[in-house]
Amino acid sequence: MAEATEPVLDIDRVLFLDERNRKFVEKTSPITSRVRDARDLLGQIFILALFLSGVLSVAISTHLLNSQLATSGRMTTGVITAKKQFSQMCHITYKFSGPPIYERETDIAYELCPTLTKGQIVEVVYNPQQPLSSNLKVSMDKPRIRFWPAVIASSLVFGTIIPQILKVRRERRLCREGQVICGSLVSKNFEMGSLRIRFRFRTPAGFTIAAEAEGLRKRSSWRDDMRFFPDQPNLVAVFFRE
Repeated sequence: MAEATEPVLDIDRVLFLDERNRKFVEKTSPITSRVRDARDLLGQIFILALFLSGVLSVAISTHLLNSQLATSGRMTTGVITAKKQFSQMCHITYKFSGPPIYERETDIAYELCPTLTKGQIVEVVYNPQQPLSSNLKVSMDKPRIRFWPAVIASSLVFGTIIPQILKVRRERRLCREGQVICGSLVSKNFEMGSLRIRFRFRTPAGFTIAAEAEGLRKRSSWRDDMRFFPDQPNLVAVFFRE
């Protein structure tokens, strides 16, 4: 009996679950779509981490100030001298007597903005030793940025940076060490915008492996006009690493 020959990788007959991998199979790109996705996600995480760093810095400084005022602060009355309301921001300027009279500016929670008006008498908590360290009592009760939610959110985001870096490195290593093998398409099914395929391929060691894979139909190389040619495409490009 003649030995079964392996299918020849004909790029025009390959069904790609992700069309972006065509360049990798054609050897015109050194990376797969999974590397691109992992790299793009890492960039998004870095941007989010930078944003949360600023938020966390404000939350920490506000938390420390409020904690200090809660333990050693003195209550007095002040008056709002100016109010500026922006998109999701509220900036308040207030004066209070230490004595002498001090004027401070602060950003408060946006939801508190409608309750404060210019000329309104407000409660102010200040440090007698450092009167410029002060805050509105209403803002201490309801700070603009909550401390613990900011810490938790930042920890969750920062905690994903190293695993994502490792993922990018792992995918890049797979690109360097893996090889593309031609496989045969066994079946394909469409479900809710996704494409699921069953395929088999022969490894360099001579073993035949059957497997399944799934991807978004809109990212695949499948086109509606292919329904008239059920046997095309009938190959898959398998990225394999022993």
